[in-house]
Amino acid sequence: MNVKSKNVEKKKIILSQKMQNLLLTLLVIIGAGVLIYPDVSHWYQSQRHHAILQTYSEDMEQLEAQAIAYELGRALEHNNALGGIEAVDPFAPGSGAVLSMEYYNILNFDGMMGRLEIPRINVMLPIFHGTSDDVLDRGVGHLEHTPFPIGGYGNHSILSAHTGLSTHRMFNDLPLLEKGDIFIVTILNNRIAYEVDDINIVLPHEIGILYSDENHDWITLVTCTPYGINTYRYLVRGTRIPYIENMADEIENVVPFINMRMLIIIGFSILFIVTNIIIAAKKDEKDKRNKKDEKDRKEEQELDRELEREYEELYKNKVEFNRGDGW
Repeated sequence: MNVKSKNVEKKKIILSQKMQNLLLTLLVIIGAGVLIYPDVSHWYQSQRHHAILQTYSEDMEQLEAQAIAYELGRALEHNNALGGIEAVDPFAPGSGAVLSMEYYNILNFDGMMGRLEIPRINVMLPIFHGTSDDVLDRGVGHLEHTPFPIGGYGNHSILSAHTGLSTHRMFNDLPLLEKGDIFIVTILNNRIAYEVDDINIVLPHEIGILYSDENHDWITLVTCTPYGINTYRYLVRGTRIPYIENMADEIENVVPFINMRMLIIIGFSILFIVTNIIIAAKKDEKDKRNKKDEKDRKEEQELDRELEREYEELYKNKVEFNRGDGW
């Protein structure tokens, strides 16, 4: 194999190695992206919900006392008119009683009813009217034929949300709640605290155990279980307790706002990519030095050959000159 063929073969090998490194880096980036997509999406949706809830809080602060009293009066009138309708599965198609459009106009501010906060599992979600697919894709749904969650003895409101969405955590961590944990519902400018006093797992048709009691003020949080199978309903009931200002700040959070798994994946991916770049840069630098050394070596060899040719020419001329003297 001549020198030119060797150089071509060497260039092919170098190009192949670079392509392999590039492909491996792309695979790492794509793999990391797939792994952290749910966490990034959850973070993004959380930020979006926080912005919506912030706007809701600001709007409620601007409401006059008369307007607040009027809306609460309408909600109370609606609750009194329900007459103890039995609860049904909020995730079943066509669930709920047939209600007039008036229901959707009560406590409706830019489409929102209120806010649900569960400090222990880092949940803060908007509450919407009804339990349609569109509602449950955006946040917490209020089961239509249960009382509005405005508090009051004899009320048992039901709030439901999905588990297992790829874009948001919603009620994914609801099973982490224990008896004694707190959740807070905000309607208008009124914050109502509830303490978990009962947890059940039932079949969808057994949701009727969510009865009302004139001596209690209850709210039950409902989601599907097991994760990804959804053949049962997970029920977390809370009974009303006095609300204390900033009580949520005193509650230990067992679900970090930023998932440690996401940070580890991002960290290792960045470390791999940076290491690969450094190795490739050092190899390129080495290849450049080798090329320069090879070039210098060729130039030296060419110079040696040139000197050798000149020496031979001088020697030849000298020999011919000496021969001329002998004639």
